[in-house]
Amino acid sequence: MIPDLDGSHGQLPPGRYRASRGELHDRFVDGRGAHRQQLWADWESATSLLCRHVTVNAAWLYGQFVSDDPDPEILSCVYWAEDLELAKARLNPSSATILAAFAQRGKVRRTVGLQVDTYLMAWHCQPDTSIEDRYLAPYLQRRGWVDDHLQRMRWGPRGSPPSREDALPRRGYVEVIVDDYQ
Repeated sequence: MIPDLDGSHGQLPPGRYRASRGELHDRFVDGRGAHRQQLWADWESATSLLCRHVTVNAAWLYGQFVSDDPDPEILSCVYWAEDLELAKARLNPSSATILAAFAQRGKVRRTVGLQVDTYLMAWHCQPDTSIEDRYLAPYLQRRGWVDDHLQRMRWGPRGSPPSREDALPRRGYVEVIVDDYQ
């Protein structure tokens, strides 16, 4: 369920909120103008393109698209795919090129023309986290960094140096299951 936006800044309250594609569309696209419709179509196209090369577990959508901004410039998204599936997909040169583009912020927008900023992150399936392998600690660190990063907002005036307020969790994001975690 997607909660109400915070009235003080028009963003979701801090946290991760799981929603279906339909719920997300109903909340942030339906009746909100042609530009949001186009951003949604671009996100669906980007997601479809990525899914042709690797199984995508989920997408975390964040930023101005999941806010009360009437005209967000882009749709920002972090895609999650299992590390083993990413490694297999990278063996195919054309898939490796696509995956590299999705992993670099702004690359999909610049090369494909879709108004979607993407990151591609590796999900590591470790059933028992008390038994560490060499991938678990870096995965947990990256996942924590992403969660922390998505909840931050610049608080001071544009161009001002970062301050403590910039590090506080101030906004949430939406998780959409794509091909699910298996």
